[in-house]
Amino acid sequence: MPENNFELEHQKALHNLKQNIPSDTDLEAMVNIFKAFGDMTRVKIILALAETPLSVGEIADTLDMSQSSISHQLSILKQLNLVSNARRGRNIHYRLSDQHIITIFKQTQEHIIEDDNDF
Repeated sequence: MPENNFELEHQKALHNLKQNIPSDTDLEAMVNIFKAFGDMTRVKIILALAETPLSVGEIADTLDMSQSSISHQLSILKQLNLVSNARRGRNIHYRLSDQHIITIFKQTQEHIIEDDNDF
């Protein structure tokens, strides 16, 4: 009898699977975000912005990189809605668009720690 129950649940899952896969548009947006996370400079920027809003100059100084390089990476992150900006006096400060971004990074870090503990 348990075998029949498994088969029934499995068939339900297969039926729901096709309906639960996101649209190609949503999948493309997801892929683009993961591509953004695939660049170490952008990851460093995101981790810095997780601490506090920063200007381009402050990020450049913190990461020991040129302002033009940081500006280029910030424009990519902004296009993907990962960061936003606001003028504060003469400077524009960038911040994470929302906490979902840092949640992804924390879960990734937990995954790495968990894998390290498996050995």
